[in-house]
Amino acid sequence: MARWIPTKREKFGVAIYNFQATHEEELSLQVGDTVQIFETYEGWYRGFTWRNKSKKGIFPATFIHVKEVTDDKGHHEPAVLSELPLVQELTVTLREWALLWHSLYVQNHRLQFIQIQDMMTQLMDWRSQIMSGTLPKDDLAELRKKVTAKIDYGNRLLNLDLVVRDENGNILDPDETSVITLFRSHETASRRIEDWIQEEKSQLQPLDCRSPAMLHLAHTYSLYVNLKNFVCNMAEDAELLMCLYDPDSSHFISENYLVRWSSSGMPKEIEKLNNLQAVFTDLSSLDLIRPRISLVCQIVRVGHMEMKDGKKHTFGLRRPFGVAVMDISDVIHGKVDDEEKQHFIPFHPMAKENYISQRQLIMSPLSTSRVLAENEPLTTIYNKVIAAKEVNHKGQGLWISLKLLPGDLNQVQKEYSHLVDRSTAVARKMGFPEIILPGDVRNDIYITLIQGEFDKGKKKTPKNVEVTMSIHDQDGNLLEKAIIPGAGQEGLPEYKSVVYYQVKQPSWYETVKVSIPIEDVSHCHLRFNFRHRSSQESRDKSEKVFGVAFVRLMNQDGTTLRDGFHDLILYKGDSKKSDDAKMYLLLPATKEEEEEVRSPRGHAPSLTPTKDSFQISTLICSTKLTQNVDLLGLLNWRSNPRPISQALRKLMEVDGSEIMKFLQDTLDALFNIMMEAPDKEICDVLVFDALVFIISLIADIKFQHFNPVLETYITKHFSTTLAYEKLIRGADLVCAERR
Repeated sequence: MARWIPTKREKFGVAIYNFQATHEEELSLQVGDTVQIFETYEGWYRGFTWRNKSKKGIFPATFIHVKEVTDDKGHHEPAVLSELPLVQELTVTLREWALLWHSLYVQNHRLQFIQIQDMMTQLMDWRSQIMSGTLPKDDLAELRKKVTAKIDYGNRLLNLDLVVRDENGNILDPDETSVITLFRSHETASRRIEDWIQEEKSQLQPLDCRSPAMLHLAHTYSLYVNLKNFVCNMAEDAELLMCLYDPDSSHFISENYLVRWSSSGMPKEIEKLNNLQAVFTDLSSLDLIRPRISLVCQIVRVGHMEMKDGKKHTFGLRRPFGVAVMDISDVIHGKVDDEEKQHFIPFHPMAKENYISQRQLIMSPLSTSRVLAENEPLTTIYNKVIAAKEVNHKGQGLWISLKLLPGDLNQVQKEYSHLVDRSTAVARKMGFPEIILPGDVRNDIYITLIQGEFDKGKKKTPKNVEVTMSIHDQDGNLLEKAIIPGAGQEGLPEYKSVVYYQVKQPSWYETVKVSIPIEDVSHCHLRFNFRHRSSQESRDKSEKVFGVAFVRLMNQDGTTLRDGFHDLILYKGDSKKSDDAKMYLLLPATKEEEEEVRSPRGHAPSLTPTKDSFQISTLICSTKLTQNVDLLGLLNWRSNPRPISQALRKLMEVDGSEIMKFLQDTLDALFNIMMEAPDKEICDVLVFDALVFIISLIADIKFQHFNPVLETYITKHFSTTLAYEKLIRGADLVCAERR
């Protein structure tokens, strides 16, 4: 006879597969059923399910995930889980609600069904946070109150019994608590639930009636990305640069998340092993409705010009190696929502352009018509990969997990602390979120190396050009740690580009972020040095800088460098002279500037322009620096030589989107002008008109989501208490003029 052995530790479990009984002694199970286990024998358990304790039977042990218990009390005693009481209560609550939630669907109570579903999802997220064990004590106490309030509220909606608790959310034991205390606690709990219900109702109001913080949350999203592994047949170090990309517009949405990978198949920063996480922030509802979004990754090899070993070969060159692309539209659109699921992104190698032209039958995962040439623009390469259907990746690629999180960085750090913490890299959107709340300060300058064309000079083949970018002040002093190559990495004093082998017209499309204090932008400039890199170390050491280019971050009128493309002028000359900022800053920096200013600003006979060309693009994401001279004239009205009345009139010609970015500063300037300007009567009327202009902008459907931002300014930031007198006077003067 079979001998069943009483279980010692395996007393409680959860069914992870459905099991249909085919014999009388077997017990049918559904996924999620909780089971009490009494005995075990050769891969089978005997016990019952908590939803039907009267029926006992046997079921496969492999179908059960066993939970640990606190002690051993005998095989007929209920098992006690070794989990926090709050986690146990959450588990029991979710199982109880699940049955009622199912009945709501059957009875077609659609609204209540969706409401309970959302609450269960929230409770499951909170349960994951608690079980992660990463929450500080204060955060855990705060989360306990939120969890218990949500449970009590859900129980009220489902007409379940009210759970009586103490101030900390712990369930009161009726055997150890007096009747009076229970009664008073019951009253307190009832009031707390009523307050919670009122708060829930207020959050269901139309968007225009919500608080600015709630509205900001409703319009802002973040994408969590966890790099699990990278496998590639490469015996050298690599850089993985991941970002979000819109293939329909060939537009990069976010800055890069940079991971440095060693030749041993591990992260260079070994302390980040199993913790390579990033969150792409500031995504708007408009980003979520894009037809397609891709997560793209450029793999850059760091080593020799060609993958050869040898002491005589130049080492440390950044060389293009391949790309990996994944369509994440389903994640962004909310169709896939499982941060535990791992996605595989196949690797696509790139080959040197001259090698492809000689051997069209090069081995590639793509067809010969779609071979990836290393010198093609990244947008072209990505679009080719996206268009490719079948990939012979041979197991090479990236493994990642993803999850779309509602809210900005602060919100997701609070609500999803088990995923996003202070060590998580933050990759910002290259642009602004839909709503910019008062107090939000940002000052990011994005520089993209686009392309160039270089004469080979005395060489028989085109140069292997490396561009070195650095930031300097007006005296030529280098700014340390000013260039950030990607999220998750510290700033660098200089940035070296990828090197393309024997290419006359290299296309880089490499983007970095310049991060310097706002007060330093006015006297800083970018400098680009150009050097040929030889594959032979002895020759490489003798190669000198053959050209230099620069561009100022701020124009003479006080506006920042305009967004878009810039054709820079390359100068050559004595190396000491080309490094002297006082020398080259006398010259025009761009082709456009050269055309506007026919004669140089000064004399620099040792530096002469070359026929080479070099193009960059810039994007300014700043809440303090503007590219609009009219708006700048208003913000700097005290130092502006133009009359204040002219600055006020020009304000009403500024594009509305630019005013929204600087809404608080603009309103502060208007009220300061109203109180301090010498020409009172004219300024009162013009300020009144300007305020009406701004309010009418916000009333327009295009900017109506900024209405709560205006309300926040009025309630929290407005400080000109006597402005009402001026506004009344301004209104009277306007009415008098129009009669």
